[in-house]
Amino acid sequence: MKKVLLILTSLVYLTGNGQDQLTGLVVSEEPDGQEVPVPGAVVVWSGTNTGTITGTNGAFLIPRRPDITELIVSFVGYKTDTLTITDQSNIKVKLKTDGLLEEVVVEGWKPTSGLNYLEGINTIEMDEDELFKAACCNLSESFETNPSVDVSFTDAITGTRQIEMLGLSGANVMTSVENMPGIRGLATNYGFSYIPGTWIQSIQVTKGVGSVINGYESIAGQINVELKKPFESEKLFINGYYNQSGRTELNLNTSQRVGKNWATTMLLHGSLRPIENDVNDDGFMDFPISNQLNMINRWVYRGEKGWLGQFGVKLLRDRKQGGETDFEESVDRNTTNNYGLEINSERYEAWGKLGYVFPGKPYKSVGMQFSATRQELDNYFGLVDYTARQKSLYGNVIYQSVFSNTRHKFKTGLSYLLDTYDESLDELEFDRTEHVTGTFFEYTFEEQEKFTLIAGIRADYNSLFEELFFIPRLHLRYSPIESTVVRASAGKGRRTANVIAENTSILASSRRLLFDNQTANVGYGFQQDEAWNFGLNVSHDFRLNYRDGIVSFDVYHTDFSEQVVLDLDRDPQEAVFTGLEGDSYSTSVQLQLDYQPVKRLDVRLAYRWLDVKVDYTQGLLRKPLVPKDRAFINLAYETKNAWDFDWTLQWTGVQRIPQTLSNLEEFQREGESPDFALMNAQVTKTLKKGWAFYVGMENLANYRQDDPIISADQPFSPYFDSSLIWGPVFGRMTYVGFRYKME
Repeated sequence: MKKVLLILTSLVYLTGNGQDQLTGLVVSEEPDGQEVPVPGAVVVWSGTNTGTITGTNGAFLIPRRPDITELIVSFVGYKTDTLTITDQSNIKVKLKTDGLLEEVVVEGWKPTSGLNYLEGINTIEMDEDELFKAACCNLSESFETNPSVDVSFTDAITGTRQIEMLGLSGANVMTSVENMPGIRGLATNYGFSYIPGTWIQSIQVTKGVGSVINGYESIAGQINVELKKPFESEKLFINGYYNQSGRTELNLNTSQRVGKNWATTMLLHGSLRPIENDVNDDGFMDFPISNQLNMINRWVYRGEKGWLGQFGVKLLRDRKQGGETDFEESVDRNTTNNYGLEINSERYEAWGKLGYVFPGKPYKSVGMQFSATRQELDNYFGLVDYTARQKSLYGNVIYQSVFSNTRHKFKTGLSYLLDTYDESLDELEFDRTEHVTGTFFEYTFEEQEKFTLIAGIRADYNSLFEELFFIPRLHLRYSPIESTVVRASAGKGRRTANVIAENTSILASSRRLLFDNQTANVGYGFQQDEAWNFGLNVSHDFRLNYRDGIVSFDVYHTDFSEQVVLDLDRDPQEAVFTGLEGDSYSTSVQLQLDYQPVKRLDVRLAYRWLDVKVDYTQGLLRKPLVPKDRAFINLAYETKNAWDFDWTLQWTGVQRIPQTLSNLEEFQREGESPDFALMNAQVTKTLKKGWAFYVGMENLANYRQDDPIISADQPFSPYFDSSLIWGPVFGRMTYVGFRYKME
């Protein structure tokens, strides 16, 4: 059954109003009475060669023939329909199954993570099969087999994972959940662990600036997460996981129809790590002991007169306690006996969407989105207390239609965003309220599958900075030949940096926090980050030895005009936040190959070169802890009897380490890390009746960073620092798990 998203997408594949053309939508009726688009249906004027095929959303455009009144619509497995056309401007055709074809098996190949050929914006789509290649316990671990997004630990003791794209931190990447604000603000550092992998239906990764419809905060790219949906998901899904560090997880997804028009999904997650581990014997736990409870309840309505709607709630409670293995909170809290830390998060969300399709005009619709979020952090790191509260409201209204015909589409609307923060770091207070009211317009021109232009602009007024700013963005897609696509993009992005929440790794150290070169009188004293991003992507589908493959090359350049810079080089005992003076840029070049050399064996190879530099106090330097080179190999093989084998190798080049030369000699570190390689592997066996079992190992070669914590034996000395982390801490990790699915 086609998904609600596909139906909504068909609204964007717009129809025209011209007198010289006929537009329409071809659908089929499912057993439950729902109508779904039919892509690839043949539409032709009777007795002529004048025809077309429907797009991926079932829509079509065909020139009128004044001398012909009969239109024939056909598709394999359905009865051919002949319609009489007089003065209609648009039509809807409902095909019926012919009852002769019980099953059609189409054998083809495409990677489980790859570019959408027709998409005007450079977007990588990851489906559920891609996520199953690894244990994928949460969103931060979903990119282990994707070379476009890097994942690393922020420090050596909190166990927090961060992502990077185009050499820039995850704070520069807009992370949305079903195209609404997702991981931002106080959730920037920890939010990727708030979305279990088993809740995810698919992930779309956009490099560079995204659409203006989704907001102005995208600088390096956008990650959009689509969660399991009631009408499309299995009735029951259970996943269990356990690894050698004691991490235990259980996930339960249920979906149920409620009457003809309603359906609901409940997503439940529970995880805990009760065991203290100190593999490198430095006296600190490699991971905090932790527990998390997480749930979503979503309701979806499919109306019969053009209405579509949904609403849902999400509740989260996350607790982590780490530090020295001898730390006891009741005895050592607020003392220098033993070092401890605690990260406590509570998050509450409610959201809804409502859409209306105008009767008889499938190209014309209006949609509304809203969400409300409250998050509370109550943390301490040694003797440092950090607490924060965030309340956010979001609303977006989108209207879409056409100019003249399907080649000229547009979307326009209004948006509103409210952020209220109450933030405290010991004696420092960072309270602020930010209202952003905006409007946007996006025009799309499509010339069949040959050329696409997407031009958009936003105008937003920020009450905190008392400033009206404009965000222009342009995307071009050109296919010179059927198997080759060239995409180019350019645009601007802006964001308000939450400097403490985005850099909590420095709190796991004794560095003094300083603010320098402040240029604003609000927030943290800095202007909004602002940058231009330019990108070029070329992808080519090929066939070699009767096997399909895809090769892709892209280059992206991001140039900041305003930025809050974290300077760790001025003094190894200081963390200095400063406004940008000079240059700050990132250049990313990536080459990727996906190929199936033999049947059922998928090979993915990638290499990326990064040049990320910032003007610090000492001059223009490479950004620390960002490798200049990365290489990636992923092999996935599926046997005829349902065994799946996955193996991934990631090579990481040298990384610059912030200078520590003014420390005592025993507390100094080399200026660069060594290069290293990590290997992960997983074997999955799928059984009948919905069961699957998997076993895997991360970091097969047991590679570890030596002495990741400076002054680990004296954590309250001025030299203590766990933030200079460039490699794995734990080493080899074995895990097992199971999945059960009831359709």
